[in-house]
Amino acid sequence: MPDGGFEIDLKVLETHERELRALMDSLPEASAAASDYVGNVRAFGIVGQFLAEVLMAWTDSAEAHVAAAKSAGEDVANRFADMRQAYSDTDTQAAKGFQALADKLGGGAE
Repeated sequence: MPDGGFEIDLKVLETHERELRALMDSLPEASAAASDYVGNVRAFGIVGQFLAEVLMAWTDSAEAHVAAAKSAGEDVANRFADMRQAYSDTDTQAAKGFQALADKLGGGAE
């Protein structure tokens, strides 16, 4: 806007929310796929079982971080939804207020 203000595009907020939710939904699948391979101790043989145990501990830690990231991402997506709804409600209320004022001044849309 030339006057230095800003404009909110509700469809863009909805797109961001949808894309973030899709990303968060894919996170558990990624961590589960990794743990399926690392979690099979027999795949490493007798000599590699120590390495398998270390990798399993690392994978468990990574899964905890993925869960925390997923939770944070879902929180951000919920905030996108709340923000979009708040902007929409504010716009609707402002439009109603301006229409009521215009009607009182005799210049309302017919």
